[in-house]
Amino acid sequence: MNVVILDTGCANLNSVKSAIGRHGYEPVVSRDPEVVLRADKLFLPGVGTARRRWISFATGS
Repeated sequence: MNVVILDTGCANLNSVKSAIGRHGYEPVVSRDPEVVLRADKLFLPGVGTARRRWISFATGS
């Protein structure tokens, strides 16, 4: 299974990667659209920062 963690630039990705790894998966951390679109499972980390991150995605910053 292709598991991807979206690199939002504002979350503890190592913590998320470790948690997923404990369940037997080897996640890839990426912000590359090609990698993200091929994911079977996509994790969007950073619950408290989601609004700020989506705004920055929309503005390209």
